[in-house]
Amino acid sequence: MSQMKIVRRSVAIGLGIICIILAVGLVGVFTYYTMTLNNKNSVYDDYVSNHSHSNSDYDSLNSQKTNLQDQVNDLTSTLNLAKSETWVTSQTVSQPAGSYNFWTHSTTYAGYVTVNVESSTTDKTYIEVLWSAHGINYDNRISVGVSGTGVFPVLPSSVEVRVGNSNFMNGATETVTITCHY
Repeated sequence: MSQMKIVRRSVAIGLGIICIILAVGLVGVFTYYTMTLNNKNSVYDDYVSNHSHSNSDYDSLNSQKTNLQDQVNDLTSTLNLAKSETWVTSQTVSQPAGSYNFWTHSTTYAGYVTVNVESSTTDKTYIEVLWSAHGINYDNRISVGVSGTGVFPVLPSSVEVRVGNSNFMNGATETVTITCHY
């Protein structure tokens, strides 16, 4: 029996030592994490004291962000040729035989111009677009007959759009819409 008491006492002492080691380890881990947390709180407090902003500061920054995003969206639309400006809407014009009417507009961006002859009293109607920019002199004419649409590339410049008739015997009347896409 005394041997059993010795084993139990040894087991109890061993378990006691293990508990003491675990308790010391737990205190050490707790101390380490407490110091780390205090250090992080100190760093955070230093940051906050050096970087304080009011609600109006945040509102101003948010407003600036919104304005910049609007500018980015607008420029992206321009880059993708998703914007347009109508220069002439269903305007009816007349000219004598062998003559033309013209419109001049300035473009700020590269893109293309669509010219739609909705109707004409002659089958000898043409569309012509002229511009000069960056050393390029552009002059292109297409026939559209009694109706049709022409699409012409443009660079930033002054653009002249002509609609006329090549009938040398009779005058003509056309209804025209011109749109610049950029």
